[in-house]
Amino acid sequence: MQNKFIVPKLLENSILFGPDNRNRFVLEEKGKKWVGKNINKKIGFTFQIDKDLIKSVESKKCDKGLCLENKNVYLVELKGIDFNTACKQLKVTLDFFKEKLGRDYKYFCRVVGREIPKKANYPYSYRLLLSSLNKNINSFCAKNILLEEDI
Repeated sequence: MQNKFIVPKLLENSILFGPDNRNRFVLEEKGKKWVGKNINKKIGFTFQIDKDLIKSVESKKCDKGLCLENKNVYLVELKGIDFNTACKQLKVTLDFFKEKLGRDYKYFCRVVGREIPKKANYPYSYRLLLSSLNKNINSFCAKNILLEEDI
């Protein structure tokens, strides 16, 4: 018997695409693109966070996300050049999701920007974000312009 995928109530009204088991989930904005290659055909959906799920103008939050049937959630910030702010936005969004969606989900944070600093120059906001993520080598990733990965 197949598991029936249920969209979490929190995300019902913020869905961009899905739920389905497409080959690639794509999130893009202003020339930056994140691609999740769905090699195991997981059911999932993309959703809008900024100006939709979290409407507050004052609150920092990342742009978009992907939720998969295995309870993996990808939080994606598509940024210009301010990597420090991107990390802060992801931290606020991660805290929001842990509180509202729950800790039984596994969270992954992604930054796709025009300019990503060398890891030795990552700001303190990056270390704060990392301290809130699962201790997993894949929990955080940042790349210039295009980030493609197997999900």
